[in-house]
Amino acid sequence: MKAYRTIEDVLRSPWAGKPAPGAERVSTDRVLRSSRLEDSIYQDLRAGDDALDDIEHSAAEKLRSFPALSRDVFQSFYSLMPKRNDPATLSAAARKFNARILDHVTQSEDYPTLKAVCEGQELPAYEAASEFVSRTAGELDDLLGDTGGKGALNTLEKLEQAEARAEEELAGLMERLQQAQDRNETLEQAVISAANAAESKRRQVEAVGRMIDTGAAQNKEALTALVGRAVSAAAEKAEEVQSIISAWSDEAGDLEKSEVNTEILETVRGSAVLKNISQYLGRFREIFAQGKRNGYAYGRGEKYSLELGRDLSRAITSELAMLASPLTMPLLLRKYQNRQIKQYQRREPVFKGMGDIICCLDESFSTKGDPAAWGKAVALTLLEIAASSRRSFALIHFAGSERFKTDVFRPGEYALADKIAAAETFLNGSTDFETPLKESLRLMREEGFENADIVFVTDGECSLSDDFTSELLAEQKARRFTVTGILLDKGKGSMDFSLRGFCQNVYRTSELSGDAIVQSLVSNRV
Repeated sequence: MKAYRTIEDVLRSPWAGKPAPGAERVSTDRVLRSSRLEDSIYQDLRAGDDALDDIEHSAAEKLRSFPALSRDVFQSFYSLMPKRNDPATLSAAARKFNARILDHVTQSEDYPTLKAVCEGQELPAYEAASEFVSRTAGELDDLLGDTGGKGALNTLEKLEQAEARAEEELAGLMERLQQAQDRNETLEQAVISAANAAESKRRQVEAVGRMIDTGAAQNKEALTALVGRAVSAAAEKAEEVQSIISAWSDEAGDLEKSEVNTEILETVRGSAVLKNISQYLGRFREIFAQGKRNGYAYGRGEKYSLELGRDLSRAITSELAMLASPLTMPLLLRKYQNRQIKQYQRREPVFKGMGDIICCLDESFSTKGDPAAWGKAVALTLLEIAASSRRSFALIHFAGSERFKTDVFRPGEYALADKIAAAETFLNGSTDFETPLKESLRLMREEGFENADIVFVTDGECSLSDDFTSELLAEQKARRFTVTGILLDKGKGSMDFSLRGFCQNVYRTSELSGDAIVQSLVSNRV
């Protein structure tokens, strides 16, 4: 039925007081606003990404607003505080589909993790957005089906365009009617017809919009699951990028797109071994960086660290400041009782290994996989410690008798390719301790590794001959070096092992976590 039968009906309707639409009514597919700088960053990241171009082009055939969704996803990951455009300015597809997808993204359980990695970090944000877009494009038919289908969105968009034209026509006729000095029945009838047409289009738009909203509500769980999987994959990709760059870049905190970072990502992603090492190395490098930040100069330049205890004579100033107020004094006493006071760590009168560093790394067949990756990460962290104070470093890969390979790293004389080559080396075979220890002594005698600090990483047992044991102990006394042993015995129960015979300090993964062992190695060498 027609809503308006007389000109009085039209004049009493909302149409009479509605302002005329602007001459140029422009809608946008972008749900989120972005600055010129953010647009410039995104364009730079997109340059040369033909794969994403193909994905967007193919998806746009099904959903015209998909490329804008791709841009908005990056914005939601990268921006500190994503801001939305006015819903009135959005196209139908952006309002009913893109905005809804972005709502599911921000409500996903993995979104906080993703934001923690991507916020303000262009490379992880872009890689994560690309992964999300790729996953979403592959399931676009299902996503559209859950919101009423591609046809419903297209219909809504056409109806909204028709509604806008009808409103414009009605506004023009109403203006003519107001300007007319005499009553014109023909003009009044035209106004009535235009008002009924505009009202009809408005009702159709509302009906199709409700149908889409109903479909989305009925399929909310399916939508949430589809988008949640894509967000989860995006978070994994972002963490992978962060892990790889943190592990292998000279500037671990630089997550911008650069030729160096692009090359690192391509190289590491092409090697399962390097990817596995990256899971540990990035975290170990952060432990080392934290260790350097916690160090301080004291007296005549001696290097100290912080530790927890209850020696008030070594407590740091901020702890002693709690004595100044009756309100904070109980807190200090509680920390004192629990040995939680931050205090300066004294340097013990032992040989601390501040010379060169030698790492003997067991690469027998039993270490293949995760133990080997962990050991390589430890070795590369020790290399970083040596490089930070311009000390030489040697990595001795060892397996069976007389089976070893030595990589020597002199300060400023090696590149990333040398580190990667050492990381990808794996000898395989049985276990022999004498071979790497003999090689360590040779490095001290012939290669200038004086006052060297030896770290010995193994997962097995091996006995040393009496003659070599005597020689090793004599060399230790004469050259004043220590050997730190790390036994990879987690999950192996109580092992009878032979590190005690020549190691001054022994760490066992069955007793300490990997991070705790690295923390201790760093604190004793920084």
